[in-house]
Amino acid sequence: MQAALVTDNNLRNSSVEAYSLTPPRMQTETERLLSVHPPKGEGRFVAYRIRGTSEFSDIARSVETEVFRRFFGNSPNDLLASYGPYDAYSQFLLVIDRETQQPAGTLRVIENSHLGLKSLNDIREAPLELSAQSVLDYHGIGDLNGCWDVGTLAVRKAYRGEDHVVGTMLYSLFIDSAMAAGIQHMVCILDGHAYRQLTDMLAMPFETIAGTHPFEYLGAKGTRACYVRVPNIRPSVAKHMERLERSEPQKLAALRSCLTRVISTEGLPPVVNVG
Repeated sequence: MQAALVTDNNLRNSSVEAYSLTPPRMQTETERLLSVHPPKGEGRFVAYRIRGTSEFSDIARSVETEVFRRFFGNSPNDLLASYGPYDAYSQFLLVIDRETQQPAGTLRVIENSHLGLKSLNDIREAPLELSAQSVLDYHGIGDLNGCWDVGTLAVRKAYRGEDHVVGTMLYSLFIDSAMAAGIQHMVCILDGHAYRQLTDMLAMPFETIAGTHPFEYLGAKGTRACYVRVPNIRPSVAKHMERLERSEPQKLAALRSCLTRVISTEGLPPVVNVG
């Protein structure tokens, strides 16, 4: 199934409030989400796919702000200015901790629309100055409707740890969602830490867009504009596990649970769709 161009004329206007729920309000809205749209599965973590036009998407946006403020100094106004125009064309994968009824992390997918994809629009500007068409030609992307832009990945402080449970769960949920929608291509802009984690630790086959070099983006130095073919991600991670098993079994023992979560749907929470 090929993803369609998103053209929604009944749009919910973004505001700075949508990016800045207070902790008590975030707790209340999360509890309401769990009540109105009961989660599936029995595990500690539950998953939602929330359209950017849903009132519940403010939970995910506020998680973005909390994490981006901590790591990059971005304010709600900064994120509204950067991502607000794409809110109506976004979907959020949101992982919630059932035990605490708190959001644990979120991943934003931006779909093609009349605006185009945010990452490709951003790299039209200095210092990269690449046109969207040049990116499509370089990477063999026939149609932007078959490409998703991962706008953000944000995991809250309490859920960032050596086992990377929430982060790797979000990666795997993204792969499942993309494959189900017939998406072949993904673009994104990654800070240096995320790039190293994805390419070195998890061996996802990201490459820099059109061979570009690192640059500064939204306060983060060493940022890279990246591309990957979605169907190639899991085979690349599986080959990495095989290499580690032969040459670095101790390292594999430390990473096995992370890598397994990426390559397998086993243990992933069923996703509840919220429109």
